Amino acid sequence: MKKLILIIALILTCQILTCQIQTHPIIQYDFNPVKIKKGLSEPVKFILIFSSSVILEAIGDAQYDNGNKEIGKLYQAASVGILLASPFLLDINKKKWGWYFASYISMRVALFDPAYNLTRGLPMGYIGNTSYWDKGIKAFSPTEGMKIFGHSVIFIFAISIPLNHF
Repeated sequence: MKKLILIIALILTCQILTCQIQTHPIIQYDFNPVKIKKGLSEPVKFILIFSSSVILEAIGDAQYDNGNKEIGKLYQAASVGILLASPFLLDINKKKWGWYFASYISMRVALFDPAYNLTRGLPMGYIGNTSYWDKGIKAFSPTEGMKIFGHSVIFIFAISIPLNHF
């Protein structure tokens, strides 16, 4: 019991001493606070909307090709829905339509094949045989690593457009 009282006395003494040592600076208030912008910036919204649209389209296409036609069409409809809603979600500058187009196309080139291949259970750098796109890429006969590297570089280019121009 004596130890408990001694410990409490030491704790109270330390608290009293530290309170006396602290100095209080003069408090200044800023009556013109900086307004914090709520929500996402336009470039971030653009990147999220159009990359999610491309990825949903790729997933839908892969599901459709796997035989899950209803689910595939659902994903494809979601992709189209996102694209149709984008004018209401983005503050689009009509003078920069070329940049919007270039960024969307480069996002599609960068994201569609990897998302499609991963959904189908194929290697990420797999190159198909049927589409003109696949035949064009096969003409260069890149390794899987080079194809993935190419997608990465194009994706960096795709997100740099909105970050620099919007």
